[in-house]
Amino acid sequence: DATSLCESALRLEVAVIVTDPGTPSLVTAGTQNFCQSTLPTFASIQLNESNIVWYTALTGGTLIPSTTALTSGT
Repeated sequence: DATSLCESALRLEVAVIVTDPGTPSLVTAGTQNFCQSTLPTFASIQLNESNIVWYTALTGGTLIPSTTALTSGT
């Protein structure tokens, strides 16, 4: 109980499952091209998987919002 700062007499089992979802794949293999005039974002990238979350680094990076603009070479 967080309000009284006392531990509960009840013990609950918690099962934790960690899975590796694998690497997302492009809908069409190869390179996807985007027109600058359409203001493409990370959400514009067409993948076979849903709910993809992008980061600035392979490990420990910062979350990149799906609304972030795509730029050449980035």
